[in-house]
Amino acid sequence: MKSLSAIAKELGVSVATVSYVYNDKWRENRIHPELAERVRQKLIKERGAPNTLGRQLQSGRTQTAGLLLPHLDQPYLINLLAGIEHRLSESDYMVLLGIAHTGGERQQIGIAERMLARRVDAMLICPRPAKDLDEFVAAVQPDARRPTVFVDNYVSGTSIPYVVTDNRWGARRAVEKLVGEGCRRIVFLGGNSAVAALQDRHAGYCEALRDAGLRRDKSLIIWRDAGDASALKTVRSLLRGSRPPDAIFATSYFRLLPFLKLLDEFRLRHPHDVLLAGFDKPMETWAAEIVRNVIEEPLLVVHQDAAEIGRVAVDLALSS
Repeated sequence: MKSLSAIAKELGVSVATVSYVYNDKWRENRIHPELAERVRQKLIKERGAPNTLGRQLQSGRTQTAGLLLPHLDQPYLINLLAGIEHRLSESDYMVLLGIAHTGGERQQIGIAERMLARRVDAMLICPRPAKDLDEFVAAVQPDARRPTVFVDNYVSGTSIPYVVTDNRWGARRAVEKLVGEGCRRIVFLGGNSAVAALQDRHAGYCEALRDAGLRRDKSLIIWRDAGDASALKTVRSLLRGSRPPDAIFATSYFRLLPFLKLLDEFRLRHPHDVLLAGFDKPMETWAAEIVRNVIEEPLLVVHQDAAEIGRVAVDLALSS
């Protein structure tokens, strides 16, 4: 691959001429079509590329965007990454990916600092609650030189813009569907209660119950902050009670398999015994026998277009 300056020297033209053809701006710069075609053919043959370092020195930009995700264990996050990468590539940007591994040794603040040290032009971050969250938010507060956008989640009380699903509306519609099917004792099964987006889903759940004239029963609201073991114990107690739940609304179908096993233990089936609703499509690995035992008809799913969320986030970041 040759630089644009090398190609210009071989053709006996200016670097500006080659650059205009490379960026498809030869018409407005009054370059003769025959010359433009000759340059274009040379670029194709030599796989010409601009002198990236020189362009960076001139513009002060690196044409890179930092992307910080908590993990890549979910198809949703993989689709989010795909949407972000595709939109960045359309703008001649490269993505610098960091994985925080929530709960591990690598913290968000450390990765964010390393991205800043590499002079990324923009940052796209899926924030997750952590001990260093205040310091983390302070480190990535947006400025004119390096716009920052939160994606999939946000941090309340900050000026950082964010792109998320309307989680409250989605949860509300899902629970309204459960109520419309005759369900009255609906379990709310949430993930980490410190995640703002999941709090919005809880708010939608509560609003749907209120609008249906149903009392919000605190015993039916289960967060998995203390891990699956504690949540499973609570659900087991409810299933054994005199008034077991007739539906479960999950903030995500991800990692719901242990709860399906519990339903199978009680010989409960969806949708005939317990109606299930939640966000995001289950993973393909759900094709286990235990899933086929419990789920007899299609699940109620609030679908999120992760790729589109990623594309919108990139547009917001690059337009800042």
